[in-house]
Amino acid sequence: MTTDLIVHPILYLYTDFGVGSLYVGQLHGIIAPHLPRIQTVDLCHELEPCKPRSAAYLLAALGPFLTVPAVVVGVVDPGVGTARAPILIRGEKLSLIGPDNGLFSQIVRQFPGRVYRLDAISARPLSASFHGRDLFVPWALRLLVDPESRPESDLEPFTQPIVGSDWPQQIQEVIHIDRYGNAITGWMGEEVNHNRSLRIGPHTLAYRTTFGEAVYGTAFWYVNSLGLVEIACNQKSASDALDIHVADLFVWL
Repeated sequence: MTTDLIVHPILYLYTDFGVGSLYVGQLHGIIAPHLPRIQTVDLCHELEPCKPRSAAYLLAALGPFLTVPAVVVGVVDPGVGTARAPILIRGEKLSLIGPDNGLFSQIVRQFPGRVYRLDAISARPLSASFHGRDLFVPWALRLLVDPESRPESDLEPFTQPIVGSDWPQQIQEVIHIDRYGNAITGWMGEEVNHNRSLRIGPHTLAYRTTFGEAVYGTAFWYVNSLGLVEIACNQKSASDALDIHVADLFVWL
């Protein structure tokens, strides 16, 4: 006897709300009635608050590991409720929903699409401070529950370049601090000569292939599993030891 695998469309949530926060809970609350017709994946809720530029480069690095077709709802939105545009980037494999503040500027290189300005569709009033709940997720559900309806056909095309479309493909700065205190950067590591040293603040770091190659507590740089240059300490927090923060710059020596 054979059983056909039923593949449900995927909704990725990518926010700076914090794991376990009431904001994440509310997103799941309005998604719940549509389960199991869609799958929800919490891609990340521990992004640096209010830094869409940093989140943009991390999202691009995660792009190759996303299962498609899918929709990503991204909410790193310090300009919520202002004149910044809420947008849908409708791609063939991956659609992106969130604010036009640079958050999607890098991943669209991998997953291009037509851009639309979103209108409110939720029955509840549109909150001035929570577009993730009242605008972005309702639109994602509309796309996922009835993908053949092409609901974006009623939307106004967004004709201007999205914010961040002129940003470089990689940046020499820290874009994320993980729970171990490792500092992920926005620089791709595949072409970096391993004989080079990395300087961040007053600290000069040598390359190591793995954590185990470094003496306990020693800081170094390596190429992480996303292919990005990362600053770490063996079994300690590099962020604490070196006083590193998101948006800190580094140079190659």
